[in-house]
Amino acid sequence: MFAEDFIEEDISELKKIDLFSQGKAQKKINYDNNQFYILKNYPKTKKIIMKYFYRFIKTAFNYDIKWKMTTSWAVKLDKGDQVHQHLHRNSVWSSVLYYGSYTDKSCALRFLNPIRDQQPINVFLPTTNPMVSDCAIKPETNKIIFFPSWIEHYSYANEEDTRYSLACNFIPTGNIGMADSQLII
Repeated sequence: MFAEDFIEEDISELKKIDLFSQGKAQKKINYDNNQFYILKNYPKTKKIIMKYFYRFIKTAFNYDIKWKMTTSWAVKLDKGDQVHQHLHRNSVWSSVLYYGSYTDKSCALRFLNPIRDQQPINVFLPTTNPMVSDCAIKPETNKIIFFPSWIEHYSYANEEDTRYSLACNFIPTGNIGMADSQLII
């Protein structure tokens, strides 16, 4: 399940970010700094993102549990930069928020279809099969995308001068599950 929405509130404070975790603008990764907790510096935007996440999770799944944003980091891709193929561990849901300006040259976020590798036989069709094809979501200003954290994703090389985004991860908190599968976070 993927979902996308557009943030209507003012999130222009994100344009002040100068610490990025990917691309040529990346500074040395230091896991003790705020690089992966960037929204601690922008609590207003963090609250807005949580509002949109709760709306998504309630609408899509009717979950009525508490969630916590665990990590958040900014990505700046210059021309020629790309996002390596990866997934987000230790979380259940993830998001990407596009907070810059974009054109058709801005690279899309591409998601690998996990069903593709589960096919018992390979039947090559002359057209794209949506059951096994990957999907790509183009950046648009203030667009936020929610997706399962275990879905691998990546991008091709960015053809735009710069492409800004903000990634976040979410986990449920409180009393989750029941009986021998109960977890209290």
